[in-house]
Amino acid sequence: MNIVVFSKNRAPQLELFLRSMKRFFNEYHYFKINVLYLHTSEVFKKGYDKVISQYPEVNFVLEKSFKKDLVALMDDTHDYSIFFVDDIVWKNNFTVRCNEFTEFENDKNILTFSLRLHPNMNYCYAASTHMQPLSNNVWNWNGLRGDFGYPMSVDAHFFRTEEIIGLIKRLQYTNPNQFEAIMAAYPINKPKMICCEESIVFNNPCNKVQTNNPNKHGNISADYLNQEFLNDFIIDLEPFVGLNNQSCHQEMPVKLIKNN
Repeated sequence: MNIVVFSKNRAPQLELFLRSMKRFFNEYHYFKINVLYLHTSEVFKKGYDKVISQYPEVNFVLEKSFKKDLVALMDDTHDYSIFFVDDIVWKNNFTVRCNEFTEFENDKNILTFSLRLHPNMNYCYAASTHMQPLSNNVWNWNGLRGDFGYPMSVDAHFFRTEEIIGLIKRLQYTNPNQFEAIMAAYPINKPKMICCEESIVFNNPCNKVQTNNPNKHGNISADYLNQEFLNDFIIDLEPFVGLNNQSCHQEMPVKLIKNN
């Protein structure tokens, strides 16, 4: 399985992602986890240096050319691929031996298996629109409003590698936002999506570090979090554990605790 995490100037949020993944992803030590990261200043670099020292099992790649680096990380002999961004938090237990992953493997009409969705979601934060909850955890996505009709997300969606590798190599993009946007413009021709009864991860959009898209976000600056991280404070995971989020993206307060 190809696992690639995109990160820019958010070492403390990346650290929370990895810490929560290590706690809740049963196969954390079984698969290679790749982090493709970028920093824009020496102080942000120090944050990443600290994360790198804390997670020696992870493969960290400093971005030089986003597309070339991403293509190099994609092993087309691996059956499945999944992407993450650094402000995702794992909140519930997950194993690839679950029934939903087995159904995804066996039903070739399922385009993607989403870890960020659950059937009772009723709001799309990114589009500021309400969504109709689903009656099932397997659904036809075409024409649905919000995240239920958005299969090509690079926020915690499993894909079959053979179905996306050609797009990744052929399409033109220079950053994660462009990558998702152009993938969304060329969705794989399969009608269904699947998710778990409870979402496994959620995205806490407490800040924004890119200038490509005017994405909604909170007001906890990346500079502040990075400086506190260098002062040995980390983001507390406990307030997010088991969160019953009603949107894939849900702004939540950030509590900092001393890292002992």
